[in-house]
Amino acid sequence: MYRKRLFGVGEPLIQREMEQGISAAACMDLIKGMGCTAYRSWMHLTDILKDPETPDEDVLKRHTALLNRAKELDIEVTGMSHEWFLPEGCRQKEGHAMPPRDLTEGSLYLQALKMLEESWAAMAGLFPQVAIWEVGNEWNLNVFLQPDGFLDTDMSKPFTPDEKYDIAVDMMYFAARGIRRGNPKAKVASFSPALSTPDLGGGMPDFFPVMYGAAWALDQVYRRIKSGNFWSDNPDDYFDIVAWHPYVFTTKKVSDKDLFLDVEEPDTLWRDYSDAAYRVMCKYGEAEKEVILTETGFTDCGNPEWETRYAAYNKKIMAYAAEMPYVRTLHNFRLLNENAMLKRAGIEDNQIGGMTEVYFGLFTDPEDGCRPRKRALAIQEMTGSRADLTELGRQAAATCR
Repeated sequence: MYRKRLFGVGEPLIQREMEQGISAAACMDLIKGMGCTAYRSWMHLTDILKDPETPDEDVLKRHTALLNRAKELDIEVTGMSHEWFLPEGCRQKEGHAMPPRDLTEGSLYLQALKMLEESWAAMAGLFPQVAIWEVGNEWNLNVFLQPDGFLDTDMSKPFTPDEKYDIAVDMMYFAARGIRRGNPKAKVASFSPALSTPDLGGGMPDFFPVMYGAAWALDQVYRRIKSGNFWSDNPDDYFDIVAWHPYVFTTKKVSDKDLFLDVEEPDTLWRDYSDAAYRVMCKYGEAEKEVILTETGFTDCGNPEWETRYAAYNKKIMAYAAEMPYVRTLHNFRLLNENAMLKRAGIEDNQIGGMTEVYFGLFTDPEDGCRPRKRALAIQEMTGSRADLTELGRQAAATCR
């Protein structure tokens, strides 16, 4: 018998509802039908709030309906945001950016941290249905934590790895403080580190397999907290649960954009990526904390042979997760294919946002009928669910405008 919340799914369902008209609540039945008991929801601060204190009532209603449906189905929700507000005086008003770290009273940086705290307090108060809040996504990478105005430049000067980890520790502290004000019952998950490469960021020596980047990032975070040079030397003041992204990447010598493609069968090396991160936790006295593996999945790029192969790989990593006692939940990425990625990026583009991104789905795109793909059936086989996924997919697709 698996742990109650062991298997979950992540998908920005409200975004899909607003863009395609598909009922987000109906999609929760697909998650339940696969036998999954957890859901990771994209709930960006800047999408739900007009400012750090004021909700957008239409978006609030949509998320509330989705969360209420999850509660009815006994699906635990982890809410995640990787966007936030910036104060006047910054080049941006929102995004993945921060001004330079400056702890001087009244600095733009401290103003941004205070806005972050207020935003999270508002979010946690608005959504008591959310059991866990994941306060950031892949902040070890340049694309998700960058200098204010970075995207308006030639992007040749990202934050250094040390700058990113300093800022990430600050942001986790203020986010946690806000969440605990808004809902003391909610748990706070750390930001989720991912791979590390010289081009993407992260700072890990490049002779390691890229997925040891999660362990490397966690060591950087814990080292800073325990140094006594930040807001508290107690990790509990920053997070209750630790999170990271254990994707299956190829270990072949390839470019960053090809890491998801034609991956090798996961084995004990894949497990060791996460065991290494857990060893970091143990090193800093955090062995008792639970872990959420917040994203992992496979993209077959529409290749039927890969689709079959990766269904078997998905079952294998789920079996590994079941043997890892520190893991609370493994979230499969993602619920639905997204054909619109092709229209935005072009069919020959293999980078994220193009062909690679489209085919992570466990079900086809709503415009293709939300049909279960082989990975969905493999997950259902692992959980033992007997639901009719084809019929549930048909019902979900019928809600699409």
